[in-house]
Order: sequence, then C-alpha cells, then structure tokens
Amino acid sequence: MKRVLAWLVLLSWIVVPAQAFANYASFFVVYEDHVYELSSETVDEVGEKLGEVTEYADRAEFYSGNFSNAYEVGTAYYEIPGVDPSEKIAVEESPGVYIVGTRSVEFSAQGVQESQLSTQSIGSIFSFIVLGLIGLFLFRRISFRKNNKKEEDLEA
Repeated sequence: MKRVLAWLVLLSWIVVPAQAFANYASFFVVYEDHVYELSSETVDEVGEKLGEVTEYADRAEFYSGNFSNAYEVGTAYYEIPGVDPSEKIAVEESPGVYIVGTRSVEFSAQGVQESQLSTQSIGSIFSFIVLGLIGLFLFRRISFRKNNKKEEDLEA
C-alpha cells in the first residue's frame, strides 16, 4: 500500500509540471500574425520568398514576428504557385525540400496568454485534487488504525 501511495505522489509531481508547461500540440510557423500548421505534404516548385523564421519558440510563449516551434531562425517561407498565401505557404525543410503549411488561426498574445492560463489552471486544479485525495486517504487510514488500536487496548 505504501508503494502505491509513493507512486501516486511521484506521479502527481511529474504530471503537474508537464501540464503547467505544456509544449505546443503541433508543429507550425507564424507568418503575418497567422499560424500555419505544417503537414507532411510537400511541393516541388515554390514562388517568391515571403519571409523567414525570426524566432524559435518551443514553449507556449508570445513572440512577435515570424516564428516557429519546429524550425530554426533563418528557415525561409515561400509562396506556392497558384495558391493564395493567405491559405497555404511552403516552408523550406531542407535545401530543395518544401513542406506545406496551412493557415489555421490568427496568432495573438492574448490567445497565447489565455492558453497558458488555462493550462496552468488545469495543472493546479489537478494537483490540488490529487494531493487532497492522498491527504484524505492518509487521514482516514491513520484514524482507522488509531481507533482499532484503542479498541484492542480496551479489550486487553
């Protein structure tokens, strides 16, 4: 029983920080304040260079400009011939290899801050619930043992 309790405590200490500092759910680049989710789809031809990654961000924080959670600073964005850049762009994964990024949502500091807040809140609530349940379990177990010991002492 002590082993199970120890594992629960250890697990709660490991899981809560992982949720409070969650990484992004998918790989993306930000171009002109919009998130472009990256896929495995590739294109052979690209048009004019639109920009490049100016900041690498692997945590849910706000960065201005063109940034990515997958590509290093300097990675180029290109238009795809015949496709409006407000729908899709090409990202140079390696020399001559371009993957498609599909526009999904507008990127804003408020959205990221709200996302961070909700993730941290979930982590805190989870932490309090787990620790509260462990505390309640320990309290009941100790109380039960004390009552049993008193009854045994009275019978003897």
